[in-house]
Amino acid sequence: MTNHPFIELVEQHSALIDRVCRSFCRSAEDRRDLRQDVVMNLWAGWKSYSPTAKPATWVWRVAMNTAISWFRHRRRQVEIVIDNEIDIPEGLADKELAEMLESLMARLPQQDQRLLKLYLDGWRQDEIAELMGISRTNVQTRMFRIKEKMKGMAQ
Repeated sequence: MTNHPFIELVEQHSALIDRVCRSFCRSAEDRRDLRQDVVMNLWAGWKSYSPTAKPATWVWRVAMNTAISWFRHRRRQVEIVIDNEIDIPEGLADKELAEMLESLMARLPQQDQRLLKLYLDGWRQDEIAELMGISRTNVQTRMFRIKEKMKGMAQ
């Protein structure tokens, strides 16, 4: 028996959904709750999903919008400080370097953090542009400015 196309879509983009959830939630329980909300919103939008759009782009946008709404609602509901976690690429084995990178990223505006996380996750600039709804040139400019900000903060 073959899976429903929606189930296949969610399974195929599970890692992407998990990355978004990890970037917004510290605890495993919160990540599970957010993931459930993301899947529910994907299902709610499934009927209006256009197969001409890239599936990864659609899943990422739904996941990000859900996470942003979830985060805002959660922040209003409970006064807590959420320390964004970041996936450090495997090439950065030095724990101190990884901690420094995470600390610097936490000081960036959220949109810059998202862009940098996508970059560190291995997304190409044209893919980042499409996912974030901005131009490739804008991605290049922002990446340059982010790097300069982080250099300044590290000194």
